[in-house]
Amino acid sequence: MEMKPGLRNRKGFSLVEITVAMAIGAIGLLALAGILTYTMSANRYATDISIATALARQKIEQIKLTEYNYVESDNEHGLDQNGNQVTGGRYTRITEVLDDEPLENTKTVNVMVYFSPTMEDTLKKALVSTIIYP
Repeated sequence: MEMKPGLRNRKGFSLVEITVAMAIGAIGLLALAGILTYTMSANRYATDISIATALARQKIEQIKLTEYNYVESDNEHGLDQNGNQVTGGRYTRITEVLDDEPLENTKTVNVMVYFSPTMEDTLKKALVSTIIYP
């Protein structure tokens, strides 16, 4: 049996070709989803490190405005991005004051801001240091 002349000249895709194309497209979308997840976590880390650095610098500026004899170590937990203590705040700011470091009659001030649930993750902290004198 011979096909009609009109059906023989039609061009199109077979079911196998469409299935292969859809499989390749699905693999591409899965790869894109992985990249999107990585990008979102990297963006969150960048935001956190920026906020932590700003909180550390904010504390350094407060210390510079404080009289030399009243500068002391401090721990602040549950801070928000503005440095206010709130319930569920993500940031912990630790101020460490070392007397007579590096020279006599000076103080070294280290401000560490952690943005991880445990303060053992050194990749999730910002550190700003300064030296003050009377």
